[in-house]
Amino acid sequence: MQSRNAQLCIMQRKSGKEIHVFMDYLRIDDRLIHGQIVTAWCGHLKINEIIAIDDALAANKTLQSIMLMGIPKQYKSHVVTMAEAKEIFAQPSDGNRLFVTRLPQDLSNLREGLKKCELVVIGNAAKRADTRFNLTKGGGSVFFASEADIKLFDEIAADGVKLVYQTVPKSPSKEWPDIRKGIKL
Repeated sequence: MQSRNAQLCIMQRKSGKEIHVFMDYLRIDDRLIHGQIVTAWCGHLKINEIIAIDDALAANKTLQSIMLMGIPKQYKSHVVTMAEAKEIFAQPSDGNRLFVTRLPQDLSNLREGLKKCELVVIGNAAKRADTRFNLTKGGGSVFFASEADIKLFDEIAADGVKLVYQTVPKSPSKEWPDIRKGIKL
């Protein structure tokens, strides 16, 4: 399956017209926006806009301002509810966007938008009461997943979404089908 970017490049070559292609990316990271997102991921993916998805944080203007204060002004940045994120996914963009959400199960509410993403990155998730799988054994990061998370990742991958585990852009990435081979439900 070709990525959306590859498909648009083929269309551009056939039509001879210049097309500006802007990508959506999503990262699961329970820390939401932090230094690694801004210094590593935004530069690597050429991000113009950072969108943190968290209903509770979106309702608290004080915590929002704390979360966003460390982001350089070159990036548009905001904290939105899940409902607002769905609306943003549906809108065209004038640059590359990075959506960040805390938990794997948040992806179940974003299934349609994920189909438009160039890449979904499994990043960082601390151990929770329902998690029993450590996807990062021996790695430099932490990602714990529940049985429901694993099943959801399977469904998202079956939708044709490219799902990878990667801590930072310079570290090796591992695609979901390769990770899944080592998981027994």
